[in-house]
Amino acid sequence: MSVGWKRRLRWLPNAITIARLLSLPVLLAWCWTADGPSFPLGIFFGAIAITDLLDGRLAAILDARTPLGRILDPLADRLLMIVGLVGLLLLARFPWPATTLVLLRDVAAIGGFWWLARRGILMEIDFAGKVSSGFNMGCVAVGLAISATWVDTVFWCAVGLSLLTFANYVAIAVGRVRTQRAGEMTSTIT
Repeated sequence: MSVGWKRRLRWLPNAITIARLLSLPVLLAWCWTADGPSFPLGIFFGAIAITDLLDGRLAAILDARTPLGRILDPLADRLLMIVGLVGLLLLARFPWPATTLVLLRDVAAIGGFWWLARRGILMEIDFAGKVSSGFNMGCVAVGLAISATWVDTVFWCAVGLSLLTFANYVAIAVGRVRTQRAGEMTSTIT
């Protein structure tokens, strides 16, 4: 791909992320009105989730990583998970503690990332977070599509993985805040 085409298409990753955000009310309405898990509902969620891979890959190929994308992409992912988990709750698909734990983790992650960003600390999604997010999204998609005992078991594994990666992000964030505070104290002293 020539440099000129890359420049002209740099808007595409953010547009895909915005489309993902705009699809969330449709997903929520579908979950609200569904009689239970359905294959088309799971496929719809999965298709939305795949756009996360697509926009990230395009941003890398087109050299189109932007400050807006760094904020919108993880926000869209967390909101997709929140809507999917609310959908599972609406369908009474999994026991409420399982979905509630992941919901609370995602709400805390959004709040934490926002608070850190306001302090000038940008958190990047690491490999473990990407694996956890992908595994969780897959579990939500399958949970929205079918009702089977094995899916329940796998979903509990996803809950555990979510909590472990959240603990990892908390540890990283605490370290960065401490480093920032130590730098502020050093500049005040000198």
